[in-house]
Amino acid sequence: MKKKAVLIFVVIFVIASVAAVIAIEKNRNTPMERFIKTLQTTKHADDYVPVKILNNDENVQYEFLSYDLIDDKDIEKQTKYKAEYFVDGKVPPSDYVVKKTDFDAMARDYPKYKEYRNSNGKKGMTHAEAEEFMRIHEPEYTVDKHVKSKYLFVRCRITYMGNGRKEEYLSLFDVFAMRKNEHIGPLNDEFCYFDHPQPDIWEDGRTGDFFWYRFDKVGDSLECVLGCRLRGEYFDLSEENMYYIGFQPGAVYSDLDQFNPAHDKRCVALNDMPKEENE
Repeated sequence: MKKKAVLIFVVIFVIASVAAVIAIEKNRNTPMERFIKTLQTTKHADDYVPVKILNNDENVQYEFLSYDLIDDKDIEKQTKYKAEYFVDGKVPPSDYVVKKTDFDAMARDYPKYKEYRNSNGKKGMTHAEAEEFMRIHEPEYTVDKHVKSKYLFVRCRITYMGNGRKEEYLSLFDVFAMRKNEHIGPLNDEFCYFDHPQPDIWEDGRTGDFFWYRFDKVGDSLECVLGCRLRGEYFDLSEENMYYIGFQPGAVYSDLDQFNPAHDKRCVALNDMPKEENE
């Protein structure tokens, strides 16, 4: 009987040890290894259980249901996302350009500006002098440039958890990326799409606001599609990145060195969601 008990103990110990090793190895997986594994598994919307996360005020709950990622060269060809719901009332151009200023070259050519820049405004020139300097010289170092972009569209279910009426700005979350174990982001340049009509004039007299929705009472819920442009200025959009979507801590960018979206409860792995088919 004693030998049998020892044998059972040994078997249980071996099983527990193997399970622990598997768990450790799983945790060691880099985001890239996780991404590659997601490519080997077909995800279906019916099987996906969305993770519920709260905004930084903890009174609005977001569930990200599915996503779509469209290359900038294809954005004008698609017909799924209607022009009327883009910010400017039209689909963004494939050759979208942004103004790029070469501040490094400006600093090389103007030592006083370099001193002002390197000292965070404490040396070289006053703030007023710097404003005048930029007004005169910034155009010389600024060019229009096409930056490689992708357009991310996320289907969300947004539920109000607070009390009373609330007007919620729906585009406060960010998109982050992990390549291997390196954190890159936030990546979203600007939100550009919301598939719900917006009033021309709000009750408080505001005009021209976008991405706002009014919740009248606790439990009110909205299902919508929000879209943003991802610009590849600091990362290669052609690389296989592991993307995350969510809220960074207090939206304090100085905390990003310690912030890891892969381990933050306010972020969800985009690659784990079902991907929508383009029409």
